[in-house]
Amino acid sequence: MQKNVCLFSGLLIALVILSGCSGSQSPPPSSGSGGPGATSGGTTATPFVEPMVPAGGLGDGAFMLKSASFAKVAQQAVPLPPAADLVAQADDYLAKIESTLKDLDGTIDYKREADAVVRDANGLVLTALAIGLSPEDSKYKKAAPGIIEAALALEKVEKLDVANKAYADLKEAFESSGDPTTLGWTKVAALGPAMKAVPNLDSAVKRLSNTEARLKRGPDRVAAMLAGLAAIGQGTIANLDETIKPDAGDEWKKDCELFRDAAIKANAAVHALVGGSGTYADFEAAYKELADTCDSCHKIFQPN
Repeated sequence: MQKNVCLFSGLLIALVILSGCSGSQSPPPSSGSGGPGATSGGTTATPFVEPMVPAGGLGDGAFMLKSASFAKVAQQAVPLPPAADLVAQADDYLAKIESTLKDLDGTIDYKREADAVVRDANGLVLTALAIGLSPEDSKYKKAAPGIIEAALALEKVEKLDVANKAYADLKEAFESSGDPTTLGWTKVAALGPAMKAVPNLDSAVKRLSNTEARLKRGPDRVAAMLAGLAAIGQGTIANLDETIKPDAGDEWKKDCELFRDAAIKANAAVHALVGGSGTYADFEAAYKELADTCDSCHKIFQPN
């Protein structure tokens, strides 16, 4: 379980490629709901569904993409983690960005020092995209388009005073109301910064789940971070052109999906453990599967 999901992320990020992706598509430990009992909007959390259910045979929680960067994706269903976990991860990104900006107060060269802001802003973009496209209602579903727009604006600024104003706009965007039906699984985030969020989330998951007792002390936080990883896996499918092998579209898509599905499975295992229908060993196995997805992807998308 200790294996790092993004062991080679530094090298991957330098060349702007994805750092984690393939794995088994077997179902997770049975958890009943696959997530918390209800979202903030009062809807029942969506169970884990088998990935890539064909059109006409959609399971609970599956939905059709409104748009995609290539046609094959548009005809397939996309599983997502519970909306409540995505919402929690969005809140965490906002808090981390605020903390980073406070730490950078007085920084002369903001652009050089703002990697963490850019990283978390891109992670937030993909998490908000997943919130907006989730079939579940949540308190940020209508806010998702505004959050994405404001987060993208923040990651482009080069001065601290402008960044502070952009953060204020981002915080307001969490209270905005837009039309999530305008969203689709198209390219919205930059691959490099989004992938920097993967080892950042993974290291926190490891720290908070390396024993059963520790995991049980903060399962909601771990579940949220795993949801964030799933959102990154799904959201970066459209970033094929930023990889070192833009002609390997089928493999890229497969690896991204398997990484996404493994993250969802680990997320479901956390909820199953808390709900009493799963064990810590189930979680360890699911998390190892998530780690193992990196190896397959690295064989193709990691340079020698």
